Amino acid sequence: MKAFFGKKPVKIIGSIILILVLAVCICNGYFASVALKEQKGVAVCDKWSPDDAYTSDYAKNFEIGDKDYKILCLTDVHIRNHGTFAACLGVNFILDGMSEIQLKKLIKNEQPDLIIVGGDTVLTAWNDICTRQFCEFMEKFGIPWAPIFGNHDYEGRADKAKLAEIYESYENCLFKSGPEGMDGMGNYIINLTRNDKPVYTLFMFDDGQFRVTDGKITYGGIGENQIKWYKWAVDGIASENGGNIVPNMAFMHVPVPEYKERNDNFKMGLRLEETTAATVNDGFFEAFKANGGTHMYCGHDHINNFISEKDGIELNYMTKSSYNCYFSFKELGGLEITLDKDNNVNERIVEF
Repeated sequence: MKAFFGKKPVKIIGSIILILVLAVCICNGYFASVALKEQKGVAVCDKWSPDDAYTSDYAKNFEIGDKDYKILCLTDVHIRNHGTFAACLGVNFILDGMSEIQLKKLIKNEQPDLIIVGGDTVLTAWNDICTRQFCEFMEKFGIPWAPIFGNHDYEGRADKAKLAEIYESYENCLFKSGPEGMDGMGNYIINLTRNDKPVYTLFMFDDGQFRVTDGKITYGGIGENQIKWYKWAVDGIASENGGNIVPNMAFMHVPVPEYKERNDNFKMGLRLEETTAATVNDGFFEAFKANGGTHMYCGHDHINNFISEKDGIELNYMTKSSYNCYFSFKELGGLEITLDKDNNVNERIVEF
């Protein structure tokens, strides 16, 4: 016992602690230096006006034949979650590794035709590096995937234009920077067709922008010019479809204010926190309802994944898809959307 409590073991323990502290300081110094190197991109956005004629090549078009078409939605992966080596001594890196294992298993088990990533994919000062890492991970599956921005993706050394450049450089990534001069970046369209005829349109929105409302910074939501663009596209797709409005879905990160009205009478899933919706309501829900909209999907609130209905429109959450940042073990995995051969929409929550 005397030897155990002698000076030598204390010195050894002290030396180990000192080495660990020095390692943390060196790692954090390196990470800080990387974070200071700003990365500015040049977004290549199409010019757009409501007076422009819509043409079918404006959207990404996928012929899905006469089979069921499966979409897997992931969201709020939060790679690094502001973590440096000192953040709980690198626990965030471990959580990223655990999440990657589960995501790989989920994608391989479900074998979707399309993967949608609902924003807040990264949250770190070196957001460009981690976005590239995520892109490399997704490309390994050889499956088309469509990301949108959340409110945290661009909170790092790289601006949104740089992240857009990164997304657009990958073969299977469907991301488009979107119309010039519009709120957000990454507003784009995917058409699902059978025999070259559109049967469902997927609208991808960047609603994670912040606004200044009454002197306060608030969540932006889908703005007036995005709504105008949405109506223009719906009308244009209809005109190419014999005048018939094509049913459509909307994917965004921040829920529209109408989500706050949902009670506990859900088709499936849970509400474990209050909805943090866009503060300003520019009327997207009403426009969506009037223009063939059927299903909305959002992320943002990590421990909500309910599927609900209002006025014949489904207001739904995707399911959080990682162990980083706050989560509930009851709600981890993804949301599977299946468009059957008769174009009916079915949903299933798939768990890690």
